[in-house]
Amino acid sequence: MTRRMAGLDLGGTNVRCGAVPMGGAGKMPTCADARLRPLGTRDFREVAAILAEEIRRVGPVDGVGVAVAGMVDAAHRRVERAPNLDWTDAPLAQVLEDACGVPVVVLNDVNAITWGEFLALEDSSARHMLAVFFGTGVGGGLVSEGRLVEGARGQAMEIGHVLADASPDAPACGCGRRGCLEAFVGGLNFSRWIQGRVPFAVEHMGHLDAAAAAADARASEILDHLAAMTARALCDAVMLADPGVIMVGGTVWEGCPTFASRVRALVERRVPGAVRWAAPKLGYQAGIIGAAAFAGALLAEREDA
Repeated sequence: MTRRMAGLDLGGTNVRCGAVPMGGAGKMPTCADARLRPLGTRDFREVAAILAEEIRRVGPVDGVGVAVAGMVDAAHRRVERAPNLDWTDAPLAQVLEDACGVPVVVLNDVNAITWGEFLALEDSSARHMLAVFFGTGVGGGLVSEGRLVEGARGQAMEIGHVLADASPDAPACGCGRRGCLEAFVGGLNFSRWIQGRVPFAVEHMGHLDAAAAAADARASEILDHLAAMTARALCDAVMLADPGVIMVGGTVWEGCPTFASRVRALVERRVPGAVRWAAPKLGYQAGIIGAAAFAGALLAEREDA
């Protein structure tokens, strides 16, 4: 059955929305009519109204997939917690279904991006993939046997929240714990953590990366420390999931080539030959395509059940 789905990628300040025709098995979904729309609010009802307008703009559609930066329940109905929007237990799927009259599926944004990028892999025979994205936060996703792995609570592969530093004075993370990987190399947390550790101004990790590349000894020492804890987390994930393919991206990774090369070298030294490296290629459309494709497949499964 051919479906026309709407895909939305909802961030803290804007939403990207587009139409995604589902052309059947073996065909890579593509995105049409995609655009970015600023939200101007974090109020749940006001944001939901904006999302409904965007869905109607790209309609008519058979269903909707919404990617949200946060924790989503395993039934794909509610946003349990979205820190950037300050939402808790938000019934997003039901509100949008009431407004638009079509089925709605909600999922985590990195899971949506992972699924979209997996569908776009050049090696169409691949059945497994680990994806990790370093940006404002650190998120991960996993595909195994050709299916997105979400876990019992919908929170599988939250690699940004694995323990990187167990010391009692480890930096606090936005999740409420201390010492998470994201507390060090997530873009927002890094900017706070780095202050006072180098004798020059550092606004983001790219500044530290550039200083290390220019042979600044202190910058290089700190970058080595960050690369080591990041590589350790990636290696642990590789050993646990055996993904075969690892995709790493995000603004921090792409903007910090020295950091990226050191992490990759450490991973290859620790688990030689365990993974093939892949780069994301869908850009901002990954979340749109992934959310729509995942929702389309899930709705089809529900109809067949």
